[in-house]
Amino acid sequence: MNDPAALPQQLRLEKLAGRLQWLLPLFGGSLALVVLCDRLGLADPRTASRPVLATSLAIALVQLAAALLCVIISAMWLHRASANLAARGVAMRHSPGGAWGWYFLPIANLFKPLGAMKEIWSESFGRDESFAGPTDPLLVRWWTSWIIGNVALSMSARIDALGSASIATVLDGVGVIALFAAGLFFARIVAAVTRAQGGLSVAATFA
Repeated sequence: MNDPAALPQQLRLEKLAGRLQWLLPLFGGSLALVVLCDRLGLADPRTASRPVLATSLAIALVQLAAALLCVIISAMWLHRASANLAARGVAMRHSPGGAWGWYFLPIANLFKPLGAMKEIWSESFGRDESFAGPTDPLLVRWWTSWIIGNVALSMSARIDALGSASIATVLDGVGVIALFAAGLFFARIVAAVTRAQGGLSVAATFA
């Protein structure tokens, strides 16, 4: 059945995906620099010179902007990817709002976002019984890295407050590396799902 609305929605998805391809590495890289500046004392006004402080502040502002944009655009991409499938008649267990909303709910954000992403991934590639089969390894790597990164940085802040700077530094390194990896894995997921849904859009338009 011809669906003239499919291609415009797909174009929106592709634009969002394109922005994430450079925003996610920017966030990961700037986060690493912010943590490095903090550990080296380059962001401490008591010891750092004005030019160094200005540079550290600029890096922190870039990191903050990148983080906010990543959150907003990732949420928009998740919403659109889920909504596209629902518009094609797929009976989605997770709503478009739930696909990104679960990230903001304590406890549920440990497992529900992965379930929503697994559904989007499976339905985009036309796989049956999306919840019955094993989770794709790329999704597993993404979600494992995401959880490890967030837990490590959270623990680092608490341990640092107790005076264990060396342990906190190790956790910072683990957290930054894990979150950077999670961003790269997520970018691959976004690209793959966007391409898969592009094929569905073309098929729907010319059917």
